[in-house]
Amino acid sequence: MVDANNLKLETKCFDASEYGYLYGLNQKIPDDEFEKVKKYMRNFRRKDFADGIIKVTGRPEGYRCLEKDVSKVEEILGIENTLEKRRNKIKNAFADPLKKRQLKDQCYDWLNTLFLKGGTRPKQNLSRLALHSTKIYDPNDSFKNDSEYGKGTLFIYTPHGMWYIINNCGGGSNLSLNNVESPQGGAIGYRLVYDDTLDTLIRIYTEENEYSGEKLY
Repeated sequence: MVDANNLKLETKCFDASEYGYLYGLNQKIPDDEFEKVKKYMRNFRRKDFADGIIKVTGRPEGYRCLEKDVSKVEEILGIENTLEKRRNKIKNAFADPLKKRQLKDQCYDWLNTLFLKGGTRPKQNLSRLALHSTKIYDPNDSFKNDSEYGKGTLFIYTPHGMWYIINNCGGGSNLSLNNVESPQGGAIGYRLVYDDTLDTLIRIYTEENEYSGEKLY
């Protein structure tokens, strides 16, 4: 049964090579309703991407639409929780310094809860993650400016998930906690599968500031 009040288009994946973000419905709708918007959707398969899915984070396979067609699908289906409204809400909060700080603090708390409580911690190498990344966010250039001191954080999008990297090799750091190898001496890394909400939280907290420091691989 469709929950009309909560029906929305959400990001399903990010393709670094060609399409950028691809969107899909967050719940199944009746076939007759789907037929109304099907012309704006494409049933993506691995072969439809320039590099297979080597440079894709998330769930690319299935019916997805491009960002330019999101508003058309929303209008046809009568979706009220639109992408534009969600973005304007963030934009309005960012226009007020206090609200911006509060929102970023909330996102930081949620991200820590999600990654630290629900994330896995497989052994990995920072250079390998960077090499296979679709994008890397560096909040406040923390990693760029402080990695040589064993500090800084990164959010790395890869085909196998989204990583939260916490540099942990400064003076007094407990190196036994590290599961990610790095030239600086190691870091703590948590991995979660791609999720629209998680992606939104990361983009708000980092202000989509991409890593611009020295090459990581």
